[in-house]
Amino acid sequence: MAMKRSNPVTRAAQAGVKGFTLLELILSLAMLLVVTGAIFEQINRMQKNSQSEAMKLDMSQQAREFVDQTVRDLHMSGFPSPSMYSNPPVGSPMVAAGLVSVSPTQILFEGDVNNDGNVYSVTITYVASDPNDPNCPCVRRAAAQKIPGDSLHQPTSPNYTEVTQVMPPGTNAGQSGEDLFAYYDQNGNPVTVGTGLVIPGDANTIATIKTVKINLSLLNNQYDQSTNRYDRMSISGTARLNQ
Repeated sequence: MAMKRSNPVTRAAQAGVKGFTLLELILSLAMLLVVTGAIFEQINRMQKNSQSEAMKLDMSQQAREFVDQTVRDLHMSGFPSPSMYSNPPVGSPMVAAGLVSVSPTQILFEGDVNNDGNVYSVTITYVASDPNDPNCPCVRRAAAQKIPGDSLHQPTSPNYTEVTQVMPPGTNAGQSGEDLFAYYDQNGNPVTVGTGLVIPGDANTIATIKTVKINLSLLNNQYDQSTNRYDRMSISGTARLNQ
C-alpha cells in the first residue's frame, strides 16, 4: 500500500495561520495604549478633584471656626458692664468697656470672652503683609487680660490665632467687594465708621452700634488644576451686641 506524504509547504502555511501578523500586533498594542491612557487620565482627574476638595474643606473649616469665634467674642463685648457694679472705679479691670475702637478692617473691644470672670482686651485685625508670615494677607485675633488703666492702651498678647489666605477687604479692584467689618444700629441701619472710630471721642457714635457683621473672603494660593483657577470662598457671620 502506498503511503500518503504531506507537503512541507502546506504544513508551513497552516502553521502561519495560527499566529498573528505584525500589523495585528501593532493594532492591538495601539488599542491597549488608548485604553490604558484613558484609565490613567481618569485616575489623574480623580486625584486632582480629591486635592481640590481637600483644599476647599480646609479653607472652609478655618474660615468657619474663625468667624464663629469672632461672633462668640462679640456676644460677650461689654460684659460685665458698669451697671453691674454700684460704684466701679474708672479703668477698673473688672469692667468691660465694650467696643473701644472700630474700623472697616479692625475692631478692639473688651469682654469676658473666656467666661472665666476676667475681662479681656480683644483685637481682631486684618494684616496685609508680614515678612515672617508667607500666608498673609491674614486676619488675626489676640486677647490679653485687662489691667487697670485706659482701654485704648491695654497690653497686647504676643500669641494670636489667625485665618490665612485672606482676600484684601474692601470694594476696590482686586479686593473682596466687602469690608471685613460692617456695623449696624438697633434698627438695622448701617453705621458709618469712615476710616475708624475710637472712644472717648467717638463714644456716642460707637454706642449706636448694636450689630457687627463679619465678611471673610479667602483666596487659595495654590492653583486648582481641576478647575484651572485659584479657588475662592466667602463666609460671613453676624453678632448682636449685648452692651
